[in-house]
Amino acid sequence: MPADLAADFWNFEHLVRVTDGEWLREPEADDPAPTGLGHDTRTLGVGQAYLAVAGERFDGHGYVGEAFAKGAALAIVGRDVGPVAAGPTLLVDDPVATLQDLASAYRDTLAAGGCKVIAVCGSNGKTTTRHLLHHVLTAAGLRGTQSPKSFNNHLGVPLTLLAARPEHDFVACEIGTNHPGEVEALAGIAWPDAAVITSIGREHMEFFKTLDGVAHEEASVMRFVRPGGLIVTPGAAAELMVPFYDVKENVALLPLKDTQGVPNNLPLPGAHNRMNAALVLAVARWMQADPAQATQALATATTPPGRMEPRVLGSGDAAVTVIHDAYNANPDSVRAALEHLAQQPGRTVAVLGDMLELGSLAPAAHAEVLQRARELEISLTLAVGPLTAAAASGRVAEAWETAQEAAAAVGGVVDHVQAGDTVLLKASRGIALETLMPTLEKKFGPATPNPQA
Repeated sequence: MPADLAADFWNFEHLVRVTDGEWLREPEADDPAPTGLGHDTRTLGVGQAYLAVAGERFDGHGYVGEAFAKGAALAIVGRDVGPVAAGPTLLVDDPVATLQDLASAYRDTLAAGGCKVIAVCGSNGKTTTRHLLHHVLTAAGLRGTQSPKSFNNHLGVPLTLLAARPEHDFVACEIGTNHPGEVEALAGIAWPDAAVITSIGREHMEFFKTLDGVAHEEASVMRFVRPGGLIVTPGAAAELMVPFYDVKENVALLPLKDTQGVPNNLPLPGAHNRMNAALVLAVARWMQADPAQATQALATATTPPGRMEPRVLGSGDAAVTVIHDAYNANPDSVRAALEHLAQQPGRTVAVLGDMLELGSLAPAAHAEVLQRARELEISLTLAVGPLTAAAASGRVAEAWETAQEAAAAVGGVVDHVQAGDTVLLKASRGIALETLMPTLEKKFGPATPNPQA
């Protein structure tokens, strides 16, 4: 095995072969080869290659000069950027396709070094499970990296792979989808050694149409799991995916029917997180991590920002606990959050915002979750967003069309919250329920994390 597999991958000659690019400015004899790749000058590391991506709001070609000023070793561009190219500059047909080609090629480098790619898929809980997986495996003595934030799309998955090190034990790679075929495309880049499918739920129904459509999409990762690998999923999800199984020979498929082995001191809220923890322990066993250390690590787990994240505002009897889960929402994740809220002591307040991309299912789905809040005897339910407000008749105390209206210091959500309450904020990211936090903090005090909530 070469002494430095990553260095062999990033040398200039190899990059030209992989990208099929041509030099606008060739490297000079003393130019150091890149050590990795980034596409954002705000986070670009010295010595990395800079990939200029044209997006909806920003065109990375306008930042090539800044990238070199920050120490980029190479720019990969889709058009001639002129004199701002102050260092080696490689022209390619399509920078995004090039990013994916680089990641596919680097996947072989990771395999050569023994680094296992663990894909985390599913309708709900991907980020929490990926975060927990990294926490448990590293606490058990393994070395690895994970997707930063929710890097789970056509840019994020390749960037996650390219940031991994072949000498590490693993990389936890989140794979998301909101249109048919996306899991297949991303799994075809990652070729995971193990796949965790957290759940099958009513996500993005505007595009998947039916629960079978979701199951087919999430199950498509199975045929990309490498021989000798593992697929682990809850038993309920496995049953929905049975018609779409496509598992290679010598790949273990493990449906989990219970959460046996997960200790009672797991600080992550909700029954669904106990199952996520069970999935993680199954991967840890497959990775041959120390079982005692892996189980003990669950006791110090935390939630990622915006995912059932408990925050305490103020202190003492005047404190309010906010369960901040406003990053994403669909009917199944909202029901799970409400069931956790209903178990909390004292007065409970559900602030429910719109669940987006549900298509024709939206009216019934919003009515369903509001009705579920009534069945669970949530003390007070408030609605934010046009879809939730439209379904609110007779089911909520008050409704607002926008989060901005709901965040008002007078006449907003804050008027309904009392000292000692537990408040759930749950909606799709596009509703921006997090904008309620400053008003709540102004009334009750600054937020501090409370992992035990």
